[in-house]
Amino acid sequence: MCIPKIYKVRIHWNVSDTMKRYYWMAKSDETTEKRLCKIIEILGNGVRTVRNIAYKLYPNLHGKALDRSYNTTIKDLVKLRTSKRVKFEQIKEVRTHLSNPEGYEDKQDFIDSYEIKDLDMYYSRNKRPSHIKPIEVWYEKETVADDFESVCRLYDIPSLTIRGKPQWSTIKKASDRVTKEHMILYFGDNDKIGKQIFETVKDYVHYLGCECSFLWCGITEKQEQKYGYLPKNARLDGLEDIDLHAIIKETILEYIDSDKLKHIREQQEIEKEELKDYKLKIVKK
Repeated sequence: MCIPKIYKVRIHWNVSDTMKRYYWMAKSDETTEKRLCKIIEILGNGVRTVRNIAYKLYPNLHGKALDRSYNTTIKDLVKLRTSKRVKFEQIKEVRTHLSNPEGYEDKQDFIDSYEIKDLDMYYSRNKRPSHIKPIEVWYEKETVADDFESVCRLYDIPSLTIRGKPQWSTIKKASDRVTKEHMILYFGDNDKIGKQIFETVKDYVHYLGCECSFLWCGITEKQEQKYGYLPKNARLDGLEDIDLHAIIKETILEYIDSDKLKHIREQQEIEKEELKDYKLKIVKK
């Protein structure tokens, strides 16, 4: 049970006299505190998107009422994170991390790093020979990029974030890359806007001369029924991690030759054992 607590947060500002009093600084009333406690309970020690928390918090709401409550959840999470009642990293958001912020100090630093990280775990045999046809996975929400990439990486399938408004530069690069033999497995929100984005992406790619095929893979009405916590017209980032991964994997496996994949993975394990000796030779030099 979550017991309401009063948190005293001392904030130091260089311009304290002109600092605005934001909503997340105010003391919570009883109703708000109950919501905050429920969110803490839903989160536990896990990591979720804001949308998934809202779906759990308001299981009986739909449409605009759910959208309003989703916005309230965003504000509630700001209060919880700034007061350190939940960790910032427990909420999945659009990526903000730096890419390659620094290099290695010298050759020995590189060798030591890879010795510690275990070099052989980075070796992966190409899985694409097991693909029945050329495929890519495209999806609407950047907040679930890590989920899509982690599953697609297992099968060496390229993945692309479309976001809410398709960028012409992104679509142009894709149309130059894929062929008419490609199947694009697409995942998006099961609402009017989500379907419009899907149709727009198809139109853009075909307009630029690439006649690849597109398949809507989720969210579908059938998936909404299967996962009872999803409302009608559910959003992609409202799925539980385990359910989202299952949907992606199930879709991908329709285009994978299981026997060829098994053979590739067996060869990979043999070669990873061989790489252990190679790693030792590098470190000893």
